[in-house]
Amino acid sequence: MKKHCLTIARARVHLTMLCLAMLAGPAAAQTDSARTSQPVKLTVGFAPGGPTDLIARELGKGLQEVSGRSVIVENKPGAASIIASEAVVRAAPDGSSLLLATDTPIVVLPFLREKMPYNPLTDLKPIALIGGIPLILVASPSFKGKTFAEFVAAAKASPGTINYASNGIGAGLHIAMERLQRATGISLNHIPYKGSGPALVDMFGGQVSVMWDTVPTSLQHIQSGKLIPLAIGSYERSTLLPNVPTMAELGYSGFDVSIWMGIMAPAGLSPAMTRKIESDVKTVVAGPAYRERMLARGFEVRFGSSDEFSKRIQTEYARNKALIGSLGVQKE
Repeated sequence: MKKHCLTIARARVHLTMLCLAMLAGPAAAQTDSARTSQPVKLTVGFAPGGPTDLIARELGKGLQEVSGRSVIVENKPGAASIIASEAVVRAAPDGSSLLLATDTPIVVLPFLREKMPYNPLTDLKPIALIGGIPLILVASPSFKGKTFAEFVAAAKASPGTINYASNGIGAGLHIAMERLQRATGISLNHIPYKGSGPALVDMFGGQVSVMWDTVPTSLQHIQSGKLIPLAIGSYERSTLLPNVPTMAELGYSGFDVSIWMGIMAPAGLSPAMTRKIESDVKTVVAGPAYRERMLARGFEVRFGSSDEFSKRIQTEYARNKALIGSLGVQKE
């Protein structure tokens, strides 16, 4: 009798557990459904209307079509995109908060600031590289060198006498020219400006001879004859300036100073969600309509997987740490 009662008790326990599982199943499914149906916030560290914002909106539109989830672009300008990056770092790692990251707050600013509110290598998860904005080496019309070879020859003939402009000490255009000097073995005189706008004005007037600038910004000035194009700093020629050779074509294999962009998320994002977003981004970037619109704006379209993006960040982080450290730049 005692054994029979024990058997009945066990059966009741099994039945209770089965009922709880059946009840929990729909609840769990509803939770997952709610998580994947909530809007995705794509954060941008620049004001509305700029090139990065336009790229974010094109990408967001494509992701919305591919994933079926609403994508909202949120602009958080300021502090060279640190504010936007920190906002995503502090968000829940559930796939609903993404960052359209650029290279500066990830692989440059950590070596220019005394304190960073996040660690870019551990607090953000690289999901996918989407391409970049290529830089172009331009010269003032008054400069005697009209080709890249003539520029290098002039610099080697008179070391330290040719002035070059940048958008500030330690800024992207400065770092690009430092890489160029090391690659070519030339020595130039750095004239830093508070932004590329004032630098371009002095380029037009001949006060400075050369500088790196973005293709979209320089395009109209090249077409009007105010600037002379010397070389493209990315791996591929620009569709907007197809006659300008790349640094690789000029004999400097592996030279790339484009401003890359990619999608990142809070650290802790699950592998499954990472793969899902990575796949969605790949589908959008591979779309001919998206590619055509991006190329028309001077944006270089290139997809890189989560692993590829992570390796690029680690490589550039280490390279910039050594380069910026060698410049003796005082941290802010």
